[in-house]
Amino acid sequence: MKGRAWLMKWLPARAYDNGIYAVFANAIGMDDDQLKNGCSMIVDPFGDVLAECRTLGDDIAIAVCTRDKLEKAGGYRYRNARRPELYREILGRAHTAEQHVAWMEPAAKDESGTKP
Repeated sequence: MKGRAWLMKWLPARAYDNGIYAVFANAIGMDDDQLKNGCSMIVDPFGDVLAECRTLGDDIAIAVCTRDKLEKAGGYRYRNARRPELYREILGRAHTAEQHVAWMEPAAKDESGTKP
């Protein structure tokens, strides 16, 4: 799954779960060997797309964000109902953060010194 379908699988869900406006910005055009198709968009706290860039060219997504939607969204109620005393100790424990992002790692090169 790629492109807009992949984006629409998780972005509206994150906006809804967290009761936030989600603003997604993406490049357009070739990035090394990958075509970036844009799909920049603004999603409201209910998971609805308010504005979206749908063309391969210079475009901008603009939407009105209101406090009213933030306060009516489920995520707002969830934040108000949370009980940090139940998990504060777990979150406060020392740990070593790890992040491995495949596209940020050095690309493998063949014997001639070029990417395969």
